[in-house]
Amino acid sequence: MKKKTLLFFVAIVLFATTIHAQTAEEIIENYFENTGGIDKWKEMESMKALGTAPSPQGEFPFTMYGKLPDKMKIEVDIAGKTMIPQAYDGRIAWTLNPMAGDQAQKLPEEQAKMIADDASIEDDFLNFNEKGHTVALEGTEEVDGVETFKIKLTKNVNNDKAERVEYHFFDKENFVPIMSRTTISEGQAAGTIVENYLSDYQETAFGLIMPFYMETKYNGQTGQKIIINEYNINEELDDEIFEFPGK
Repeated sequence: MKKKTLLFFVAIVLFATTIHAQTAEEIIENYFENTGGIDKWKEMESMKALGTAPSPQGEFPFTMYGKLPDKMKIEVDIAGKTMIPQAYDGRIAWTLNPMAGDQAQKLPEEQAKMIADDASIEDDFLNFNEKGHTVALEGTEEVDGVETFKIKLTKNVNNDKAERVEYHFFDKENFVPIMSRTTISEGQAAGTIVENYLSDYQETAFGLIMPFYMETKYNGQTGQKIIINEYNINEELDDEIFEFPGK
């Protein structure tokens, strides 16, 4: 009886130790360590990603640009013409649809605010406390047959931006995020569940391990797929790339 009691006690201790080891902070530390090291992530100041977007109409080449602190731009080649679905120069969020004219247009305030909030290429989990975010481990969940840690990221708790909640799912074996989930809270799409799936992790020339395939689903239905062919990190990007042409 005493032996059984001792074994039961040891099992409880081991279980408690395992639970303690699985804190949100430690999972995030493992994520950065397994994808190149946190110091390498801190070195990233700009990024240019080249790839294709498969669709029923064919594959469209695209280029995504990003530069710290808050500049971003997406260019898509459609039948030899460059469409810019969204761009942000640090002050103005804008778009350009060559099928509707050659003039760039400012985006509506609601959409512009969302783009501005997400414009930075810096990972949300990097120095999340300094950004005013909080994290919490909310157990585990299976995502497409993969066991994951479910981490709740509450953004802008301690800053003057609008608070937002996201859920990120980290592969329990490799500690890389394979999906994020959020719910649109405003506008005509309010209530829509948006899930971003990340896969095909590969090492870039810069030394960071990043996803080369991404798929976005809206209420469970695929809305967009993109395949990254190449990441160019810390390539010199002039600010003029991002500027609103209407200035």
